[in-house]
Amino acid sequence: MTQGACPSCGASVEFSAGSAQVVVCAHCQTMVARVGAELEAHGKVARIVETDSPLRLGLEGRVNGTAYQIVGHLQKDHGAGPWDEWYVEMSDGRTGWLSESEGAFHLLSDGGVEEGLALQDLHPGERLRLRNRPLVVEERGHGRVTSAEGQLPSDVDPEADSYYVDATGPRGLFVTLDFGTRDRDPEVFLGQKLELVQLGIPAGELRPRVRKAQLQQARCTHCNGPLELRAPDQTLRVACPYCGALMSVAQGKLAFLKLLQKPELPAALALGQKGTLDGAEWICIGYQERSCVVEGTRYPWMEYLLYHPARGFTWLMESNGHWVFLKPLAAGDASVVPQVSAFYDRRRYKAFQSVTAVTDAVVGEFYWKVFQGETARATEYVAPPYSVNEDATDNEVTYTHGEYLTPEQVRDAFKLKEPLPRPRGIAPSQPNTRRAAMMRTLRWSALWLLGLFALAAVLHARALNAQVLDMMVKLDRDAASGTPAAMHFSQPFELTRDGNVRAQVSMGNAIDNAWVGVQGDLVNQETQDVVSFYEEISYYHGRDSDGSWSEGGQQGSVFLSAIPKGRYVLRTTTSFDPALGLSAANGTAPIVYRVVLTHDTPNESWFGIALVLLLVIPALSFFGAHSFETERWKESNL
Repeated sequence: MTQGACPSCGASVEFSAGSAQVVVCAHCQTMVARVGAELEAHGKVARIVETDSPLRLGLEGRVNGTAYQIVGHLQKDHGAGPWDEWYVEMSDGRTGWLSESEGAFHLLSDGGVEEGLALQDLHPGERLRLRNRPLVVEERGHGRVTSAEGQLPSDVDPEADSYYVDATGPRGLFVTLDFGTRDRDPEVFLGQKLELVQLGIPAGELRPRVRKAQLQQARCTHCNGPLELRAPDQTLRVACPYCGALMSVAQGKLAFLKLLQKPELPAALALGQKGTLDGAEWICIGYQERSCVVEGTRYPWMEYLLYHPARGFTWLMESNGHWVFLKPLAAGDASVVPQVSAFYDRRRYKAFQSVTAVTDAVVGEFYWKVFQGETARATEYVAPPYSVNEDATDNEVTYTHGEYLTPEQVRDAFKLKEPLPRPRGIAPSQPNTRRAAMMRTLRWSALWLLGLFALAAVLHARALNAQVLDMMVKLDRDAASGTPAAMHFSQPFELTRDGNVRAQVSMGNAIDNAWVGVQGDLVNQETQDVVSFYEEISYYHGRDSDGSWSEGGQQGSVFLSAIPKGRYVLRTTTSFDPALGLSAANGTAPIVYRVVLTHDTPNESWFGIALVLLLVIPALSFFGAHSFETERWKESNL
C-alpha cells in the first residue's frame, strides 16, 4: 500500500518512501501506521514549530557520491529547546537521519545494534573503541519527540524519553548511540559532521531562513528595556543588559526567570558589534564573566559569544588584555592524555592548568540554558600561539581550539575606534616573541661565526709562520740588572715581508720566587728604526692559612704587529730580581733564557675576542627567551 485515507480524519495519506512505516497526517497530525494492508491510527503529535532550519521535506542531496532524499521530520526537546532531525532514504537502500544543532549538520546512517554497551558506563570525556574506531564521548542526555511531519520509521514513540550518547572520532566521524528508554542495547548511527554547503543540496532549493520577527525587537519582561535579538531561533536564554533579568525563550516569547545582579561588566565589545575573524563576519550576541579561584586568589576573564548564520557559534576570550579566538573542536579530533598533554593537527599541546570555572555574570543571548553560578572543569593545553581547551560537566564535554590574538588584531577585526588595554603579564598561549627574536639572532650570529672562522682560516693559510731567530742568552755571573753587561746582540736575520712577530721568552734554568724581565729591541740595520717589546717572567709560590699557592710561570710571549720587512738584529737587555744577582755572584747557576722569534704568525687573540663578542648577543637573547617561558610556566598549576 502506498496511499490511503487517514483513520482519524479521512484525509489522503501517502507512503512514498519504501522504508517508511509511519506517516503523519498533514491535516490532523495523526500518526498513521501501515500494518499489512491496513492503516492504523497511533495517536497524534504536535505540529512542527517554525525554526531557522534551511531544510524541508522532499529535498534531495548527495554526500560522498551517495544520493539521498528527506522524507520525514522530527523535532525533539531535552528541556533546553527543540532541535530538528530529518529522516532520509539513500539511493543505496540505507536509511538514516540528518540532525541539525547549533548551525552544524550530522548525516548518520543506521549501523544496527551494538551489544554490551551500558548507558551508565559512558561518561563525557571517556574514550572507547567501537567497531575498531576510536571515539570520545561528548554528550550524554535524553530527548522526547515533540512534533513531527512526513514519513517515519516504525519505532518513533512521541510518548517516551529517548536516551542517547553522542561521540566523535578522527576526521569528522560522528556517532550517536540511541538507548531508547535506557534499558536496551543501543542502536548505532554512524556519520560525519558537515557544513550546509557539504549536504549537496542546490542552494536555490533550500528553504529561506525564517526569523522570529516578534523577538527581533523585544522588550525586557522586568524593566521593559529594548532588546534586539540577533539569533532568536537559536537563543534559549537572554540576560538583560539594563537590569540583569534572566529570561527564557520559548515559543517565540520571553519569560522572566530570575533577577541577576545588575551587570557592570567593562565589556570591550558591545552587543551587536561586528568583526571579521577566520574569513567570516561575526556578530557579538552575548558575553559572560567567568572566574576561578587558585590558592585563595580570584582570576576573572571575559568570554564573548560570536554568531554567524552559516557557521554557528564561536567564542572570543579576553583575560588581562590577552585575547584568544576559540573555535569548536570535535573531541574525537584531539588525542588527550588528561592533565598531561593533547595532540591535534600534528602538534603537541602541553597541559597548563585545570581549574573550576564559575559563571559570575551574563549579558545578551545564549544558545544554552546559561545561569549564574554555572560551573565546569576547564583544562587548557598550550602550544603557543595555539591551545586546546576542554570544558567538562557531568553530562557534556566540549573542546575548542584557540589561537592567540593581539589587542591590535582584535581592534582591527572589529574596527574599534579606541585602542584596547595593553596586555598584563604573560598568557598561557601567548607566543614567545623573544624566542622569534632569538632565532633571528642565532641565524645572523651563525652567519657571522661562519665568516669569522672563514677569515681565521684564510689568515692561517696565508701566514708564513716562519721561525727567524732562536737565541740562547746567558748572562755573566757579575752582570748587573739592566746594565750594558746584561745586554746581548743576536745574529742578523731577515723579515721577508711586512707582518707581525711573536717573541717567546722561556727560562733556561728555573726561577723560584723571583722574576726576570727582558727588554727586546728589533733594530733595522738599514733604517736604524727600533721596535721594542718587554716580557717579564716570574714565578712565586708559598703557603698560607688557605693552603699552598703559586702564580706565574717559566715562560711568556708577546706579539709585535706591523713590522716592516728588512734585515734586523735583536738586542736584549735583561733586568732581574736582586736575589738572583746575589745568587749568581755567590757561584750558583747564571741567568739563562731563550728567545724565539716567529715571523708572520697568526695572532689568535683577536679571534678569541671576536668570538666572545659574537656570542654575547645570542646569549643575552637566549636568556631573554628562557625568562619569558619561566614567567609563563610560573602560572601553571599542572
